[in-house]
Order: sequence, then structure tokens, then C-alpha cells
Amino acid sequence: MSTEWLQRGFAAREEGDDAAAEEAFRRARAEGEADADFYLGDFLVQTARAEEAEPLLRGVVDGGDADGHVPLGHALADLGRPEEAADQFRAAAEAGQTNALVDLGVLQLDDLKDPETAEATLREAIEKGADDGALALGALLVDLDRDEEAEAVLRTAMEDGSLDAQIDLANLLSEYEEGEREAEALYLDAIERGDLDAENNLGVLLRDLGRTDEALALLQRAADRGDELAAENLAELKAELN
Repeated sequence: MSTEWLQRGFAAREEGDDAAAEEAFRRARAEGEADADFYLGDFLVQTARAEEAEPLLRGVVDGGDADGHVPLGHALADLGRPEEAADQFRAAAEAGQTNALVDLGVLQLDDLKDPETAEATLREAIEKGADDGALALGALLVDLDRDEEAEAVLRTAMEDGSLDAQIDLANLLSEYEEGEREAEALYLDAIERGDLDAENNLGVLLRDLGRTDEALALLQRAADRGDELAAENLAELKAELN
């Protein structure tokens, strides 16, 4: 079966043309292309139209496609129905989508206000190899003022190869006077490995350390390539110096 319109939708999304993407996904559905309901529903969730997305994604799930659980869960969460959302994320996890455990843990923390259960879920996510499980658990532990535990979780993930965990660890260490040197080294390593977003983080650290000229140069470089947060930090730093 042809997927011409779906392919056009994917291409439009990559180009940032949401209007063209929606038109293509709707055309794919009209033409009966396989999985069109899923992709249109997922698109609608991502563009803040959860109410319209829900019936499409329920149809996907009711039709036996477990891939629909996660976007349906996000739609339900957006609609203020976190208990139903949790059921969908758990169903996705039980169907083998371990990353859904991260969605579930974040939901339990942010929407259901149950940090104890969220922590258990995120630890389960890490044990099962879910992407970003360590990042979410680290953030939870920091929120609970359990920084040493957060550091241990993030170090383990970094040692396992997670560059995102390295950045989060550097962010945490940068809050400690004794951790600033290591934070700087971690940011520099991340930049060398291609994570240019770390330029802003390092620029802020250098600013806080009083190394203003280095901070200005780094934030300027990040701002010049389109980093909006770096541009904001650069403007603030320049205002402080005037």
C-alpha cells in the first residue's frame, strides 16, 4: 500500500511546516494509508489539539496497535485526566515500550503528585534500559534535595555513554563551589563531542566564576548560531557590565 502522503507529512514536519504536514496526514487518512490515524493523532497531540487526537488514537489502540498508547496517554494528560493517562503509559510499557515508563514516572511526579511512586517507576525504567530514565530520576532527586543520589545516578548514566546525563551532571556540579572545575571540564568535553547547547551552560558558569571575557565570547558564539537562551544570557551579561 502506498504511503506517499505520510511521507510528505514526515518531510513537512522536518522542514517545520506544520500546516503542510497536517494537510498531508489528513490526505493520507482519506486515502486509507496504513497508520494514518496514528500519525495524524500523534501530530495533533504535539500541536496541542489533544481533544481532537483522542478519538483517533483510541481507534488505533482499540484496533490492536500498542504504539497508540503513548500518544493517547499524552493526550489524556493534556486533557487533565492523569489517571487514564497513567493506564495508557503502563499498557505501553507492558507491551514492551520501556520508554513509556519515563512518561509514566514524570506523570506520577508532575500530575499525580506522587514522588515516591514516581521514583520507583523511574528506577524500573532505568533497570529496563529506558532512554532518559536516569535524566528524569536525577531531576526528581534534585527536586527532593537528594543531590548526592542524583549525582550518583547521573554519573552512572554518563559512564554508560549518555551525553545528556553528562550535561545534567555538569549542571548539578556547577552549583557546588568544589564542583565547578569538573563541571567546566564536562561542558568542554560535551562541546568537543558535538553538543553545542553546552556552550550556553559553560558560558553561564564562566560568568558566575567572574571570567567575563571568556563568558562573553562563548555566549556570543552560541547566540550567533541561533541559541536563543544564550542570546538572552548574553544580553543580561552585557547589561550588567554597562
